[in-house]
Formats: sequence, structure tokens, C-alpha cells
Amino acid sequence: MAVTELHRITTTLNKALDYIQDPKKTDNTLLVSGYACAPETAFHQFNQTKRNADKKDGTLAFHLIQSFAPGEVDYETAHKIGIEFADKILKGRFQYVIATHIDRGHVHNHLIINSVSFKDYQKFHSTASTLRLIRRTNDMLCKEYNLSIIENPKEKGKSHYEHSLDKKGQSWKSLLRKNIDSCIIKARDWDEFLLLMQREKYQIKSGKYISFRAEGQERFTRSKTLGADYTEEQIRSRISGGKRIEIENSQRISLIIDIENAMKERQRNPEAYKRWATLQNLKTMANTVNYLTEHNLLDYDKLSEKTEATRGSYNSTRSRIKEIEKRLKTIDEDIHNIDNYRKTKPIADKAETVVFKERYRKEHEADLIIFGASEKYLKKRFNGGKAPLIKELRAEQKTLQAEKDKLYESYYSEKSELSELQTMKKNIDMILGRDVSKEQERSRKRSGELE
Repeated sequence: MAVTELHRITTTLNKALDYIQDPKKTDNTLLVSGYACAPETAFHQFNQTKRNADKKDGTLAFHLIQSFAPGEVDYETAHKIGIEFADKILKGRFQYVIATHIDRGHVHNHLIINSVSFKDYQKFHSTASTLRLIRRTNDMLCKEYNLSIIENPKEKGKSHYEHSLDKKGQSWKSLLRKNIDSCIIKARDWDEFLLLMQREKYQIKSGKYISFRAEGQERFTRSKTLGADYTEEQIRSRISGGKRIEIENSQRISLIIDIENAMKERQRNPEAYKRWATLQNLKTMANTVNYLTEHNLLDYDKLSEKTEATRGSYNSTRSRIKEIEKRLKTIDEDIHNIDNYRKTKPIADKAETVVFKERYRKEHEADLIIFGASEKYLKKRFNGGKAPLIKELRAEQKTLQAEKDKLYESYYSEKSELSELQTMKKNIDMILGRDVSKEQERSRKRSGELE
């Protein structure tokens, strides 16, 4: 579990930066990192950005603390999570220094963020929406790294699946098929099934073939036209929980029949059924049957294969996004340091030729510190060679950002689909009373692969 706090820094920014970088708290500063600034010169670089923006007054920086539950995460992972957290909420616009403290009973990150963006010179705004973004991002990363989160149950809106059904609409037959499946599960005999269908606002016409008409539907629909498992004979058999009537060349697999039979078995023990048949369990069962029917995932192995295929696609997309984000972050730092070097080099060169060197250095102390940090960065980054042109870096940046934006469309879709598939498998295991201990063990081993 990780919790967050956000505070303003209005005075003594240098002391705050010194505090979070304390070698005794950060494993001799091994757990200190900076973005678009060197941690040891961050104070001057933050101020330089404010001078460039002509925004030197007001809040100097923001101090965000991210705390983890004792024993849940190791030092290096906590630092890695902190960096990912900062990159996601700041989107590469603000300089920051992050330090992981290990001197307490629980690991925690200190993040100091410049109050002014070095990219567009806009201020960082601490609003209710900012706090929601921080908490949402924090929870998402906790789930990625298999950490617990603070649950705050509220009445939930529609799931992605429910919303997609509403958005695209359903045919009369599709809706009838799902309602029949749902009523079969709840019904204990044929008469109760008919009553439940009437409660779903269906008119029922008996004869050689049973037919149903929904409210607003023009004509009746014969149930046998829905598929082999929807003839009256087959529906009666499914309600009774008896052996399924085998139909030659039927494409319908037995997973929903298994769910129905599990329900009928519970109904034979009234006391046990009463304990199990809460409103939530019945709703879960109905939603599960609807999902399986809608997506033609009527066999457990087929459902598992679909889940693994979606997981593979999702992880591949996520991995590529992370590669792009890492490269974009490097490009940002390269551009920032090349620009600083170019702007401050004439000042540094002049320091060697002026008559009153000490006075000159004192007057230009901040610029000379920034020059030294940028020069050190570029030498290390390019092994003493020539740095690329800023226009080349910006062209690459634009291309990668376009690719990232496109990938995110797939990412959110695959993430939602994977979540639904995993939920359906979990529901089925619960309904059928499957032994899921081995599956849970495999899931834990895969947790490092998932978002």
C-alpha cells in the first residue's frame, strides 16, 4: 500500500532539497535521482527556470511524499516506482528531484517538484483534480507492482462491458438469448421460468414452438431460432439440471450448462442455497453468462486462450510504451542540458579572461553552476563526443510521441478487455467451485508482467 501527501514549499527550498538528499537516509545518495536537473545543483536550476519565466514569487516548489507499507517493497523498487510515478503525473514538464528514504520502519519517497515548468513556463497547480490524478496514478502503479491499495468503496458506475452493450445496442434475439440464460439459472421449474420471463416484460406464446416478444418488439421470436440450446425441450432440461440433450453439430459448448448445473445443485440444498444466493452472487452469475454468450466464449479452454492472448498483446503494447517513454525522457534531458550548455558557455568562457575573476564568478554563480552541471552531463552522455542538434532531437521526439499516442488507444482497450476476461474466469471458478490454487500461483508468477 502506498499513500501520498502534497505540500507547498514557500521558503527555504535549498534546505528542503538538502534534507531529502541526506546521505544517511538515501544509502549514501544512491537512491537520489533528478529529472531535467542535477540533484546537487537543483536549487540553482529551479531558480533559473523561474527567472526565465519571470515567475520568482509565490510557491517555490511542491513536496510530495509517497509512503509504502512496511515490508511490502524493497528500496530499489520503491525508487523505481517513485520515478515512474513522477513521470506520469508531471508528463515531462517540470524539473524534479526524488529521494528514497530508508531510515524509518517504512520505505518512502520524497519528491520535490519545481513550481514552474521548464518547457512552457506554466505553473504547477495543486487542485482537487491534481490530487485525484496523483491518487489514481499511485493506485495504478501499486497494482502494477502487486502492492495493496487503500480501498474506498463507492457506488460504481457501469463497467466497460455494460457501457459497450448500451452504446452499441443489442438485437432482439441477442437480448432474448441472454435473458433466457439468466432466467434458467434462477428458475427451479418450468413455471417459475415462465414467470421470470414475464417479469423481464416478455409476452409468451405457447404452441408447437414456444415464442417470446419483448416490450416494443413487433413480432414474436421462436426460441428454437436462437440456437440448438434454446428449444423448449432443451430449456426444460437445462432448468431441471438434468443431462444435456446432445445435438449433432451443435457449436455451443458446455460451459454455461456447467454453470446452470452448479446452480441447480445448490438449489437442491435449500439452506446452502439461501446462504449462497445473495443478490450480488446472482447478479455476478447473470453478468457472467451474458458476457460468455455475447463474446462466444462458451468453453473454459477457449476463455483461457483468449485471456492469455489478450495478456500477451497487452504486455507487448505496454512494454513498447515504456520504451518510448524512457527514450522521450532521455531526449528531454538531452535538449535541456544542450540548451543550458549553449546559453551559459559564453559566460563560462568569459570567466577565464576577465580581470576581476572572483567578483565575476560571484556575480554569475548560478549560471556557472548550471554550465558545470550541463557540461558534466553531456560529457558522460555522449562519451566526450559531439552532442546531436536540438532540431534532430525534436524531430525524433515528435515521431515517438505520435507512436505513443496511437499505442495508448490499444493499451486502454486491451487493459479493459483483459480485466473483464480475468473477472469472468474468477466468476466461473467461484460459481463452479473450481480449485484455483494452482491458477493463483501462476498468476502471482505472472504479476511482474502485468500492468
